[in-house]
Amino acid sequence: MRTTPWAALLLTLVLALAGCSGGDEDKTESGGPAGETASEPIATDARLGAVKGRLSDAAAAEVLAQVTEVVDRWFDNAYAGDYPREKFDTAFADFTKDARGLAVQQAAILSNTEVGADLEAVEITQRVVRVDVLAPKGKVAGATVRFRLGVAMTGGVERTDRVTGRLMLTPVAGGWQVFGFDVLRGEEGA
Repeated sequence: MRTTPWAALLLTLVLALAGCSGGDEDKTESGGPAGETASEPIATDARLGAVKGRLSDAAAAEVLAQVTEVVDRWFDNAYAGDYPREKFDTAFADFTKDARGLAVQQAAILSNTEVGADLEAVEITQRVVRVDVLAPKGKVAGATVRFRLGVAMTGGVERTDRVTGRLMLTPVAGGWQVFGFDVLRGEEGA
């Protein structure tokens, strides 16, 4: 893969921003408001994290909303939905071509592909998103999302997994795309 100096600079800046912003996530155990029942889908707890550069409140709110929408689509298409199922074709729709290729190779971590056919149901128990933004000279150049997702599975697989990590996103015409990721998946309490 050939990269331009601008792409290399952008990647370096976004990765640097990601490295500077860790460790300040909320550590709440509950993913939704008190009194919420298991049958109700939980809302994503999305907040703006660090902003490197200048960004108006309105622009920051727009970035937060757009980036969260991309992350929510990934959460929903990769982990939530109707089960049993074997097709996860849209799980990486908002990933760049190269990132999508890597994600498909790591689909057991980045989706329920490996266990989907054996599941009867999936409940998302936690959705936490923190969006750090890179905006040199007031121009949005990238975002790093730190996230935590709880996935309770029933059927042939009975466990709750916690999926955590970072997604690196770049603005594109009409929205955002994931161009890099660092994701871990493990059983809660293990």
